[in-house]
Amino acid sequence: MQASKKGKLLRTIGFFLTLIAVLSILNFVFNPLRLDMVKYVTEHDSYYLSLMQEPEDTIDVLIMGDSLSYGMINPMDFWEEKGITSYIAGQAGQVVPETYFELYNIVENQSPKVILLETGILTHDVETELHILVYQIMYDFLPATKYHELWKVMLGDKDQKTKPHFKGFEIRDVIAGYSGEEYMIPTDGVFRIRPLSKLYLEKIKSLCDEHDIELILVSMPSPKNYNYKKHNGIKKISDELGIKYIDFNLMTDELSFDWNTDMLDYNDHVNINGTAKTSDYLLNYIIENYDIKSRADGELADKWNKELKDFKEKFGLD
Repeated sequence: MQASKKGKLLRTIGFFLTLIAVLSILNFVFNPLRLDMVKYVTEHDSYYLSLMQEPEDTIDVLIMGDSLSYGMINPMDFWEEKGITSYIAGQAGQVVPETYFELYNIVENQSPKVILLETGILTHDVETELHILVYQIMYDFLPATKYHELWKVMLGDKDQKTKPHFKGFEIRDVIAGYSGEEYMIPTDGVFRIRPLSKLYLEKIKSLCDEHDIELILVSMPSPKNYNYKKHNGIKKISDELGIKYIDFNLMTDELSFDWNTDMLDYNDHVNINGTAKTSDYLLNYIIENYDIKSRADGELADKWNKELKDFKEKFGLD
């Protein structure tokens, strides 16, 4: 009887050791950062994974958030005007727990001075947050479950899924103006930030404090995603956590924002015209408030100048 129990225990241990070994091998095989397979992942993950390939400690300004973050700045302008290195690592539909897990990984390799976090991630419903959080925990522990389709690439399917981008930035030059009603109507109502969002925003703030990173919340101009009630809710939590907050939805006159020419898709995302205005504002804000040294004469200059040249050539810019 004793021998039987011992044999069962050994078989159980053997099963779990084999399982761990198999999962470890799969995680290694299906790692998109291995063998330069990032360009074959979906656009959802491409900006973040591309950032993970950047040389260590070379990004000073990091942009995170959902798809609204894609148009927040133009990293090529930041470089050309002030020699500041920046990167957009947003993800469409991102929720706050995702942002935390990604930032946790990013700060192992990068030491940004400033993070600009687009606030659309704070406005999702509880069901969406929980759904994505469960998957994010699984992906973090078992990356192979997220990138398993890379087996097609290994077998010769070289169908690139991601568009070429410049430090996470693509020129989105379609114009579809907004002609709707005024959406930022003052109210005392306060949008309630969900507990899970608040918890993980606190964790992001703690992580930033630990690494001496200045965290700034930014709301991009977007009638579809914002109203005054949401402004009040985001302002409330930013005050509670001691985080600076910039709401461009209340600054459209200051930005000289033109709803007829600066929107990509009517009431949702800005286009390249809108990006030029928010990017210019944020560049000046960062210069005035933070001591970020220019890298224009440093060892990164050749690499960034080449990318700037490629950017201009691709889009026919002077």
